Amino acid sequence: MKAVTLLLAAAAFGVQANHDEHESHGHGAHEHGHGHLNLVLDGNQLMLELQAPAADLVGFEHAAKSDEEKAQYAKAMAQLKQPDALFRFDPSAGCKLTQQELNAAKEEHDHDHDHDHNHNHNHNHKKAGSNHDDHHHDDAGHADVGAMYTYTCEAPTKLTGLEVTLFSVYPSLEKLSVQGILPTGQTAAELTPSANKLSW
Repeated sequence: MKAVTLLLAAAAFGVQANHDEHESHGHGAHEHGHGHLNLVLDGNQLMLELQAPAADLVGFEHAAKSDEEKAQYAKAMAQLKQPDALFRFDPSAGCKLTQQELNAAKEEHDHDHDHDHNHNHNHNHKKAGSNHDDHHHDDAGHADVGAMYTYTCEAPTKLTGLEVTLFSVYPSLEKLSVQGILPTGQTAAELTPSANKLSW
């Protein structure tokens, strides 16, 4: 039952946070160097949802093309699979990772630009003021990468905060906006490399 409550709370929280972000920032919600962390603590379960620009986690936002980019992308995904290097909890809480899900880079703004270019009519992509490649990069939107981690804690009352250590793993990430739902209510904070601890 607690898992259902946790998932419903997280879903409602995520929808509200996403709605608020789009309401207040419109299309400009994506900001390099700025990630988001949502957390929900319900009973003995803690769920963390991390979302950040692919430019900060991977190093670029387009689909990996070269072998070097593919290796860089694979390294970033492997780092996201190691949440112990990204977050620290009080060991006395006994929190163990029970589930994780990675969300690969996806564009924030979808439009019907990814149509098949192998059809039989001529485009001149180099017309003045109409550089096709620049259009695709600039107007296609920005890619975000995310991950969701679920922990089961043996002593959740001893879980009174978390330390975010991902700034050392992803040095171009400068700020993390945190929103949380806790047994005591909601919390929000802005974390940085020099102020990376959240207490509740």
